[in-house]
Amino acid sequence: MSLCVDQVLHYHLRFYQLLGLHGLPLSGDVYLERNSRVLRLWGGCLLISFSGVALLCLISDDAYLYPDDGFGYFNDAMKYGFAELAVLSIYVETMWQRSHQARFWKLYAELATTTTPTPTPPLGNVGILMKRHRRYLIAFYGTLLTEMVLLGMFVCLQDITRNLLLFWTTFQPFVFVVHLRNTQFVLHLEVVRQQIRQLDSELALLVEYSGFASGAASFPGFEDYLRRQLREKQLIYERIYELCFSFRRSFSYSMLTVLLMIYIRIAVDCYFMLYTVHNNINNIDYFLILPAVLHVVVLIYASQSCMQMVPRIAYQLHNIVANSPALSLQIQNFSLQMLHEPVRIDCLGIIILDSHLLTRTACAVSTYMIYTTQLMPKLSGPSE
Repeated sequence: MSLCVDQVLHYHLRFYQLLGLHGLPLSGDVYLERNSRVLRLWGGCLLISFSGVALLCLISDDAYLYPDDGFGYFNDAMKYGFAELAVLSIYVETMWQRSHQARFWKLYAELATTTTPTPTPPLGNVGILMKRHRRYLIAFYGTLLTEMVLLGMFVCLQDITRNLLLFWTTFQPFVFVVHLRNTQFVLHLEVVRQQIRQLDSELALLVEYSGFASGAASFPGFEDYLRRQLREKQLIYERIYELCFSFRRSFSYSMLTVLLMIYIRIAVDCYFMLYTVHNNINNIDYFLILPAVLHVVVLIYASQSCMQMVPRIAYQLHNIVANSPALSLQIQNFSLQMLHEPVRIDCLGIIILDSHLLTRTACAVSTYMIYTTQLMPKLSGPSE
């Protein structure tokens, strides 16, 4: 199937296609089956290329890994290893989890036609679409621009040794793909958040209608109308839950490995920052972890925004004025539905992407630095 999405989403999904991160044809593609096979083949070729680069860096005798001591060599090898694991999960999911991706965008199209109160803006009116997706656009271009600026500063200010040249020319493509995958997570989470927010707005209107009708302006058949509207909102919430479920199934493994790679990189580079500053080594590549930290914050913010909207729906639901037992029972059923079908963003049920993840990550990085600085006799100076 081809995806029918608005212009802004279409352009960015096409960009992800070019990098092998999106394996479904888009609207306007003529040969759907052929394009689908080409996208899968392209993802396989990229995976083989990245795996070959990682293997070369790990087994080569050249200075791809830190050459001055064994502990630094091990840390660089660990970064390549987790980067390869992340890229492997990314492209395998893209090639083999296409059914869940197709289900996600099919549900999005159904919800867009059901919940959007105004028609989709015409093709030329990109400004309205950009305003609608502004959170994703800020996250995508903000993180990308920050990373490009820091890379430019690094190239201009750093004395490039052979080790730095070989390491960053081979490792940065892994970082680039992983960070773009993270922005792809943000895109899907923003789509989910928009639907939750729209449902919240529609329930707020029902609250106003019920309050107004209970006061002075009720009319025959109003309760039946309210129950029909409430039933429709239950079906919309069901689709939103399925949308969230399809998102988790589409990106479950890659979300876990992407976060794991970013965590390993932050932990290792924080240690090397302490090492280079203590020994007055002219190496400033540690500030390149700032985009990685920013990506974690952006992902958690997008996930937390989705999950925090659901209690607002429950609040609006219980503000509806119910003048009959049948309506009260339907509201209770809706509440039970939300209880049994929570909108929760997690990685294979292991990690919930909420604000507590930031503190747990900071504690884990601090613990790693304490252990390594105490148990590894490295801060005494570089080896001769």
